[in-house]
Amino acid sequence: MKKRGFVVILILSILSITLPIIGLYIGGNAKSITFGDVTNFILKGTTGSEFKDFLLRDNRLPPILGAIVVGLTLSGAGLMLQTLFRNLLASPYTTGITSGVLLVASLVIFVNSISKILDVVVDNEISKILLAGWIGGLFAMIMLLIIAYRVEEANGVIIVALLLGYFFGGIRDYLIANAEEVRIQQYWEFIVGSLTRIHLNDILPMAACTFIFIIGVIFLLKPMNALLFGEKYAKSFGLNIKKTRILILFFASFITGAIVPFTGLIAFIGLVAPYLARPLIKTSDHRYLMPTSMLLGVVLMLLCHILSFKYFVPLHYIYGIDRPASPLPIGAVLDILGGLLVIYLVYKGEKKIRII
Repeated sequence: MKKRGFVVILILSILSITLPIIGLYIGGNAKSITFGDVTNFILKGTTGSEFKDFLLRDNRLPPILGAIVVGLTLSGAGLMLQTLFRNLLASPYTTGITSGVLLVASLVIFVNSISKILDVVVDNEISKILLAGWIGGLFAMIMLLIIAYRVEEANGVIIVALLLGYFFGGIRDYLIANAEEVRIQQYWEFIVGSLTRIHLNDILPMAACTFIFIIGVIFLLKPMNALLFGEKYAKSFGLNIKKTRILILFFASFITGAIVPFTGLIAFIGLVAPYLARPLIKTSDHRYLMPTSMLLGVVLMLLCHILSFKYFVPLHYIYGIDRPASPLPIGAVLDILGGLLVIYLVYKGEKKIRII
């Protein structure tokens, strides 16, 4: 089992290094970038052309780094929540964490009075939405921690969180119902998952939050292994269930609230990566399952990023619109690809995948 785990992690690590190079080469519309340019950019820091350096550094590199960060963090957060709730459907989306981010962002977009309050802090719409997303993530985190402290059973926490997510969704629907089309378009651009909105300056805060999250994950590996056998069993071995639950929810909420404002809603990665990692690694030991899930999340995100640039929506045939096609949103590519992979696994007999 250990040998299989090391082999799987090694293969995923190699893919996680190789795919960014491929993404730099084909992750855009410019045909002038050659593989030699990418090699020089990686090894020497420059291609010898200011224009090509700009394309690689400011246009192609940030989404690839963003894909790595999103894959690592949201996949890890999804596995933590699935272990805590002993439910394969648990993820940052289904537990209402992203709903809090979207709620506050929608309030800023649709309600002028709230938007004007943030004018004191930031001076442009994009920064206001980012700040609103962080506030929403903090709000969702506080709500989840209160629920975790008040509710005894883990299943009770996820039910209350799910209902809270529906409540937040109802408020968003109410705001959208009477909003201007321009505001609705702005909201849509925020919620649809995309890596192209990430800039090079965004990578440092994203990486800092990722580092904090990974440190938290390392300290929680043993407690999560204990939770696999049930809360009563874990408690009999001296594990503080309430403290562990609060820490898991804290780190999952923290990283989701920190990352989603930069990327929009990329919900499926937190669900599908842990699900696919289990039959791949064939163990529930989080010392192997966690890195496998996180690296698999990186690979899936990078693959979907590359596919989103190479395959386009046939607008003329679907919508009857006679204009050039645009790249697919990575959230849509991930939902389609991940869904097909899960269906394939179920069809091939992996329908008995469990938490332990």
